[in-house]
Amino acid sequence: MKITEIKAVPQEVELREPFTVAFATYTHIPILLVRIVTDTGLVGDGEVNPMELITSESIASELAALPALQAVLVGTDPLAIEAAHRAMAGKLIGHSALKAGIDIALYDLLGKAAGLPVYKLLGGTSDHITTDLTISIGPVATMVADVQQAVAAGFTELKVKVGGDFTQDHDAVAAILAAVPASVHVKLDANQAWTAKQAIQFMTSFTQPNLTILEQPLPAAQGGDNALIRANIHQTLMLDEQVHSAADAAKVVARREADAINIKLMKADGIYGAEAINRVAEAAGIPCMIGCMAESRLGIAAAVHFAAAHANVRWCDLDSVMLLKDTPWLTGGFTGAGPDYHLTAEPGLGVHVAAEVFA
Repeated sequence: MKITEIKAVPQEVELREPFTVAFATYTHIPILLVRIVTDTGLVGDGEVNPMELITSESIASELAALPALQAVLVGTDPLAIEAAHRAMAGKLIGHSALKAGIDIALYDLLGKAAGLPVYKLLGGTSDHITTDLTISIGPVATMVADVQQAVAAGFTELKVKVGGDFTQDHDAVAAILAAVPASVHVKLDANQAWTAKQAIQFMTSFTQPNLTILEQPLPAAQGGDNALIRANIHQTLMLDEQVHSAADAAKVVARREADAINIKLMKADGIYGAEAINRVAEAAGIPCMIGCMAESRLGIAAAVHFAAAHANVRWCDLDSVMLLKDTPWLTGGFTGAGPDYHLTAEPGLGVHVAAEVFA
């Protein structure tokens, strides 16, 4: 089997409501759908979802880089995924989201060739995961209402965005903790917006045991104070933007900077890189979460397969499909009601892309 063509088609998905994090407010999300075509007629589909402030990439940069990767991959064996990653790494530095989209398509194709869903190819036995729901930064009353609606829908884990106005953040978290049952776990994500002093001050002001995790309080380039934060808060310190690769994970482990790591396929060059990060973390006794940028059903399906295959992936933050308006040109992959996703038994990722998308 040989790769004969790699296609990429831009799409844009609209959020149901504007979504605010520490560094931006989003109303629409641009993505690339990728298709790898082979000489046997089998195809594999993937998704590219860069976020410029995290991956330093955009749809325009990924489209510009695509010909370089096409040049080293067309004519090669798509089932040799390690070789494909070596070829991509040797041709281009960075462009992790583009490499992730190609990687996801390769795993989809491998699953179809083997007649197995991807989670079984990865050695997993579970076909389902439970995700949290992310709460956008907004007025305190709105955030509390969103939390109450999520709890009523069955969510037992919430991820609350902070990193805007410090006082309003504090008021919002206090109100949220007062509004949810003690059985509902609350994570905070500051998206690199705080200093070490702010992080320690904020987290030590709360004693509720269901406030469980603080994610990426410091800018990724200023991670030297993570160990200080970790030593002075009782919550789990999770790093996200600081860990893009297994090498990054190894540095975090060596410096004792984190209690947990947030893996995202778009940072990690896809499933192949995510596997490597998880192995480093697991060997060090550090659990992982699988997160997302704002992927559509295709990218989220890949992340669900990865999470379902690994016990060390203890948390899932894969709710972006719930925040997006319907994408009728993508169907299948998994079914879900509230926080529970169940993978289909179809080979590969099980996601169907409408014929007109790549026509």
